[in-house]
Amino acid sequence: MALFGSVEELIRQVRAGTRLARGLAYLSNYRAGRLPDIEAIVRSQKSGDRARVEIEGEKLYVLVQCYEPRARETGRFEAHQRYTDLQYLCEGQERIEVCEFPSQPGLSAYDANGNLHFPLGTQAHSRICLQAGRVAVLFPHDAHAPGLRVDEADTLVRKLVIKIHDAEIMDGA
Repeated sequence: MALFGSVEELIRQVRAGTRLARGLAYLSNYRAGRLPDIEAIVRSQKSGDRARVEIEGEKLYVLVQCYEPRARETGRFEAHQRYTDLQYLCEGQERIEVCEFPSQPGLSAYDANGNLHFPLGTQAHSRICLQAGRVAVLFPHDAHAPGLRVDEADTLVRKLVIKIHDAEIMDGA
């Protein structure tokens, strides 16, 4: 199931040398001000902007995003066949709903990119309130609906999503 906490807490929970550990180390470097190019992208983005920055090609990369959180009614779940997401908020807050993907009946197959999208529905799911400086680790079996408003006063979110191919807590690559 999904992990949630500070970058430092999560670094202590994963084996060094894994892609997951390298993704968390990247976030640690960002927090420490050692990635000025990424910081410049984060600060320059306007709502709706998105940039992709390669770290280790398709195995490990970051999406830099800026958007206004949306109402739950307009949200939808996404699931990734091979990618784990590290969702880190640089600024703002949002709610992420999470459910275990295999528990959802009647879903279509993954698309050509290994992604699947489906409606939130009315069922209650686990909820994470992600605030600036916190990270959620969402594994392929964690269908997730990110970018949801916590309250009506929510404004802009600036976010890093590190995509990790075939990541596991104890993997060897």
